[in-house]
Amino acid sequence: MAAQKKKPDPKAKAGAEEEVEVKGGSKKLIIIILGALLLVGGSVGVTVMLLGGDKAPVEEVVDPGPSKGDAVYIELKPFTVNLDPADSVGFLQVQIQILTYYSAVEQELETHKPLISNNLTTLFGQQKSQDLRSQEGKAELQKKVKETIQQIVDKYGSGGEIDNIFFTNFVMQ
Repeated sequence: MAAQKKKPDPKAKAGAEEEVEVKGGSKKLIIIILGALLLVGGSVGVTVMLLGGDKAPVEEVVDPGPSKGDAVYIELKPFTVNLDPADSVGFLQVQIQILTYYSAVEQELETHKPLISNNLTTLFGQQKSQDLRSQEGKAELQKKVKETIQQIVDKYGSGGEIDNIFFTNFVMQ
């Protein structure tokens, strides 16, 4: 028999089409699954970002500075200074106590007593007896003494506060 033509088998042809459809269908299925996963992942990511995720809220820590305690009085040795020779009064003797509520300031005052004494001796030597005779003059000197000591605590210490200055002895002769 001469060349016989093979007739295509209809079952074989149908099987090939199904195979093509199965391959095309699995690609579509993979694309759909990937798309769905991207949508779910994106929505979870956006939700986590908007709600803050697992991170606890960060609280700003503010340093309250030195803690205030009981009143502490620091006594300085008496200051005796000569006033201007043209002044009718020859010398000034002052004894001071410093009030603070900060233990750190107390320690700093003890540490820097030589510097404090130097600066106050210079300050007292610049005064005029006429100004110091009045209550206002003494109050002004008290303010200057407090500022002088506070500057030292601010510059060399913790920056704690000097609450007040008291003249426990004030003599001009």
